Amino acid sequence: MSSEATTTFHSNADAATTAAAVQRVLAENKAKVIGQSPDGTQIDFQTRKTLLNWELLGRAITTPAASGSDVHLSLDVHHNRPPALLDGKKNRKAVEKLAEQIQAAID
Repeated sequence: MSSEATTTFHSNADAATTAAAVQRVLAENKAKVIGQSPDGTQIDFQTRKTLLNWELLGRAITTPAASGSDVHLSLDVHHNRPPALLDGKKNRKAVEKLAEQIQAAID
């Protein structure tokens, strides 16, 4: 069973504004950016380790849409960490929380 969790949401803001909100939320969460496209619409990042969770690897992709932009988020267990039985459930919760934070930052 895969532990990767993904979600996609639509924003009424343009791609540049939405990508800036993604970057801001990642910085606020102290995520480490490990790769980024020149325009900032694709960001590879690593979440920080907490008392209860290992680091997660993530990707945020912002694409222009007809009336704004779409954001696709994915999170998965860091490849250097041991898998656990509830990783999929925890990752799903984490990706949904991140999406909510980004949506709140855009509004």
